[in-house]
Amino acid sequence: MPSALIKLLRFASTAILLGIFGFFVLRYRGELHAVRKISFMQFATVFFLVFSAVTVNGSKLNHLTRFFGLSLDKREWFGLSCITTTLNNLFFKAGSLATSNYLKRKHAFPYMSFLGSLGADQLILFFMSALTGGMISFYLMLTATASLNLAALTYLGLTLVLFFSVRLVPQMRSRSHPLLDALVRAVNALNRILKDRPLFVSLCVHNALLIALTALRFFAVCKILRLDVPLQYCLLFTTVMIFVSAVPLFQSDIGSREIAVGFLSQLAGMGFNEGLLATFVDRVFVFSLTLLATLCFRNLLVPPLPQAQKS
Repeated sequence: MPSALIKLLRFASTAILLGIFGFFVLRYRGELHAVRKISFMQFATVFFLVFSAVTVNGSKLNHLTRFFGLSLDKREWFGLSCITTTLNNLFFKAGSLATSNYLKRKHAFPYMSFLGSLGADQLILFFMSALTGGMISFYLMLTATASLNLAALTYLGLTLVLFFSVRLVPQMRSRSHPLLDALVRAVNALNRILKDRPLFVSLCVHNALLIALTALRFFAVCKILRLDVPLQYCLLFTTVMIFVSAVPLFQSDIGSREIAVGFLSQLAGMGFNEGLLATFVDRVFVFSLTLLATLCFRNLLVPPLPQAQKS
């Protein structure tokens, strides 16, 4: 399929999805008024959980770059994590691209090493999300609602597929073709990370903590909106958000994440609007807070002008 047609289809699908999303937000906008009554403690809780997750993501980046012999200072890995979170909430993987460009420009860190690192982290994050989602959905299926049986089986299948994907990443030989060789280097970087047990365990712990923090933040947002959503459902919704955010079908995941959680919320018997509105407000909080932090680290995003141009 021609690339121009693919771009057109992605743009059209994104526009349609955003239109549907906007319709539902306007339809249920009255329920958003509860945000105006947010207390200081509620805001402080969301603030703490947002930047705790940013810190965990930054720590992951620091561990991954150190594996390749690059040591980032705290300002760099925290600032890059803020930038990544902010831009990824606007366009698909835009923040990851900005981070890879900075590491290449500032530290000559190879793009393919970063791509391998990102792939390894995403695989482990998906595996931990599938494992968590499977356990929660099976528990809820047995204790609360049988309507989650399809979700439980889907998570079980994903867990098995991801487990073998992590275990069976091949070691590849260099190729003479530049594009193929770049792909080989990315896959081999992925292989090295997954085969390094201490780093693998560290990434599992980081991602498990990230899932827990995101679920707690979602739970806090539900409380702000006065929605009666139990913590175990927030944990399940978090795993859905992680998977949807990684699907490159649209220009960004704006709308798709909210609608996906809304449908799962409906399936779980709590109502479509609860899941959609809570996910929307959660995105607004995360984007607004990390955007303010990104402005403080904007010099990481835009290289300073040479001294000659300044004068």
